[in-house]
Amino acid sequence: MTDQRSKPESYHNIDLSFFTHNGGIRANNEDSLLVDDLVISDRSMDKPLSHQMTGKDIICCVADGIGGSEKGEVASNLVLSALRNQEKAIDNEESLGFAIAEGKELLEKYALDNPDAVNLGCTLAGISIFGDSAIVFNAGDCRVYRINGNYFEQITKDHSVVQVLFEEGIINEDEMRYHPRRNVVTSSVSGDGNPNSVKLFFTKIPVRMSDVFFICCDGIWGCFSHDELELIYQRFKGYEFCEKLLGAAIARKASDNISAILIQISPVT
Repeated sequence: MTDQRSKPESYHNIDLSFFTHNGGIRANNEDSLLVDDLVISDRSMDKPLSHQMTGKDIICCVADGIGGSEKGEVASNLVLSALRNQEKAIDNEESLGFAIAEGKELLEKYALDNPDAVNLGCTLAGISIFGDSAIVFNAGDCRVYRINGNYFEQITKDHSVVQVLFEEGIINEDEMRYHPRRNVVTSSVSGDGNPNSVKLFFTKIPVRMSDVFFICCDGIWGCFSHDELELIYQRFKGYEFCEKLLGAAIARKASDNISAILIQISPVT
């Protein structure tokens, strides 16, 4: 697939802060991160990392492995590797779907070669930024927020049982975090042999020179309420926000793996 996107007329700075960690209970980390052209997998960071770049298209994504003993960490790594390989082509729903399908094919092949890994898979959420536009996407219950001031605006839409209950008015937003079926997702990228099992949300949005995006797995929004995320961000910005978030999640003994990426965009001066 060829890259037909035009180059942006103006350059911008991108500041990235990110982390992935086992959490407070899990013995292993099934999450993976895609940060620009780097896939980070099978790691547990004691502190966030940071990266800066200027005038470059970029893709960032969090993938949360599912299946426990069915090699969720392998699934999240393989799917993000497929996205990285297609980074320069992702600028619409078709090209995004092609990249996700390539990741699913890798999982199907792995499941055939490793019978103990049948149904391995992952949920994911991410953003592909190219010039002054971006594609925001997710499958499952990982999320992308745009931060306006201190307000966290959720751009993605969860594919989960609790999301349906929330939309039907049966539970409120905070109850989504504690509901007994909170971990039941209705879409994932899996090696399940079903070519139509992936339900993908995506939207194309303009990118402003002051935009801040936050990508996280359900281990983060399950550990912190919407209000708590905003209160922490009100006091700490950039790298410090990720640092405080990671420290607080560990202190709370987060019950799931915890992973996040903060993306700050600013004009080149």
